Amino acid sequence: MIAIGAVAERGRIGPLMVFVFIWSTLVYDPIAYWVWNPNGWSSRLGSLDFAGGTPVHISSGATALAMTIRVGQRRGFRTEALAYSAHSISYVGLGTALVWFGWFGFNGGSALSANLRATNAVIVTNLAACSGGLTYAFVVRPLLYHLHSAR
Repeated sequence: MIAIGAVAERGRIGPLMVFVFIWSTLVYDPIAYWVWNPNGWSSRLGSLDFAGGTPVHISSGATALAMTIRVGQRRGFRTEALAYSAHSISYVGLGTALVWFGWFGFNGGSALSANLRATNAVIVTNLAACSGGLTYAFVVRPLLYHLHSAR
């Protein structure tokens, strides 16, 4: 869903469904095996993917980036044909707050008890969200502004 959301309203559903099948078979399934199966190489090296960060978020995020670069901007971007705003600050803030709050329950609850592991998961969840927000604010957003102003 992360990758599909990255190209929403920019492509046809048929090729996207073929892509999802191929991607899940050739990319997601092997990464999930490496991380979650006790015989996977990443698991054997001692990595602990507590809530699916590697197969779900990292691989899907990288795929979403590649898909958006490949698909490009929406047709009619910055013309009268697309005279609406592509986002709503209040909806983005509300969605971010809901996902962030949900992560606390999901990641903390993955420990299946109220112990030090659950506390660590909640703290790391908060630090990761803050790091992502700061990275976007200080690295990604200025870079995007620079790229769009150069056109």
